[in-house]
Amino acid sequence: MILDSTSVPLGTVLADLGPAARLVAGDESRLSTQVSGAVVLLKPEDLPLDPDIVVVCPRVESFDDLKEFLGQLGGPERVIFIASTASAPKDDIQALGRNDIVVAVDANLNVADVVMSIYRSMQVPEEAVSRKLASLQRSLSQAMTEADPIPALLNRLATICNAAAVLIDKSGHSVYATGPIPMSILFDEIARTEADSQKVDADGWRGVAARISAPVEAESHFGWLVVTARRPNFPDAYSTSAAHVAATLVEASQRMAVAARQQERAIRTAVLEEALALRREPHNPELAGRILAFGLSFTEELRTIVFRPIRSSVASRSLPDMDDLSELLGKALESQSIAYLMTAKDKSVTITAQCSVQTFRRIVVAEGSKLPGAHIGVGRSIHGLGDILDSYQDAQLGVRTLHRSSRGPKMMAYEDFDYATRLFADVGFDKMIMWAQEFLKPLEGRELLVEGLQTYFAHAQNINAAADYLEIHHNSLRYRLAKAEEILGINLREPGAVSSVFLALTALELGRVQQPRPKSSGQVVRGRKPADVEAAEVLPYARPTVERAGVVRAPAR
Repeated sequence: MILDSTSVPLGTVLADLGPAARLVAGDESRLSTQVSGAVVLLKPEDLPLDPDIVVVCPRVESFDDLKEFLGQLGGPERVIFIASTASAPKDDIQALGRNDIVVAVDANLNVADVVMSIYRSMQVPEEAVSRKLASLQRSLSQAMTEADPIPALLNRLATICNAAAVLIDKSGHSVYATGPIPMSILFDEIARTEADSQKVDADGWRGVAARISAPVEAESHFGWLVVTARRPNFPDAYSTSAAHVAATLVEASQRMAVAARQQERAIRTAVLEEALALRREPHNPELAGRILAFGLSFTEELRTIVFRPIRSSVASRSLPDMDDLSELLGKALESQSIAYLMTAKDKSVTITAQCSVQTFRRIVVAEGSKLPGAHIGVGRSIHGLGDILDSYQDAQLGVRTLHRSSRGPKMMAYEDFDYATRLFADVGFDKMIMWAQEFLKPLEGRELLVEGLQTYFAHAQNINAAADYLEIHHNSLRYRLAKAEEILGINLREPGAVSSVFLALTALELGRVQQPRPKSSGQVVRGRKPADVEAAEVLPYARPTVERAGVVRAPAR
């Protein structure tokens, strides 16, 4: 039994049940009869004393059952709900000798639904609104279980509000829409204010726009969720509430998607970095299994790629950080259904991807201006766990080789290596690093000379360009190079010497075995290369001392 201190007219109960219930005994004037509860009656002796309580009789299924039940019924008039199969003409029921109000309910309607409908009708306004909003939130939340939750949510919102629903980004572009709407007109209206919620009324389209916060950036927004229709009374309070609930769910969905993507990226990074840390002929079935779990296969073409943005003095100001670049590259690979692992390290992004050189080149071209200019190295094909490190070192060597030249292609694969570079790659980094250390050992402690050689080769052996980069006079750089030649016993005009020094410096850089450059004792502005001599005053015609032999300051620019 459900009892409530509040009573409501019988007509309110029938309105809630809708066409599933109809009055079969008693005229319409009796719809104002107050009811204060409901009871499911299984035995006549359980009949409540209070005549205001609705009697629901699930066992009265025929007219004969009704005749028998009313014959046993005594006392005051009642409000009785019976199955529609037990109904009969009004005169036949009244001929039974009682003046009860009889309501026939669709036989397919559950008894519990009838009782709950009576109960809902008796709720005070605040409780009814709360229950309605809870039902609304539950209905919209169910869309979050779909494989693609945002479209499912907007479609459900459009159905609830009988309107068009659209998700717009902050640039005014439609992310998803359930139907055609005048996007430009609505966006012009919405963009006039930064309010979290606003009413929209433009060119006959009325609705509500709820601001969507960005999932990552604090105090920023992603766009707006708009519900709109061409109806004069739209939106009502219910539709406005639905839009706000849906906006909150969109924000939650985006945050969960970002968190899931960050977690997946962290796992991909950890797996790839563990593979790159292995030496030759590793035996790690567990790691191999984790790599295979990301959809990668050693039986199909698998490459390691190093994507290093070109950091010129102008371009570097607008380059994305490594996390944003990783996100761009990850989405580009996923759009082509390419399995991959990825990590950002050493001012570059390293990827092990299930694709060919040509496929990755097409992806870079297709992304166009979304990706910054970069040197891209692609290592040899990977056939086992131990090949990942070799392929990575090939890719690093390719990037290093591309960095020497400001012209020509910006992408180099293992197959594009010249004879000397291929020799470097196939001999192996361990041996090359060891030989490089032996070859350059005479320059230990002469960091300025090593820096001069590195910058000279980094600028394609252009002395003027290298000197400008170091912010010294070109004669100062010539002196450094000549001193390095003397100490190493080589001549940089000979091709063999050029190859030897370049490969040795490359080995040291890629092996990360160089000693850090000592700090100058003078005051140096960060972001500028230190000059050879730090002095409080520069005398352009002073006779150089032994320590300053061959050193000339570059003129002020």
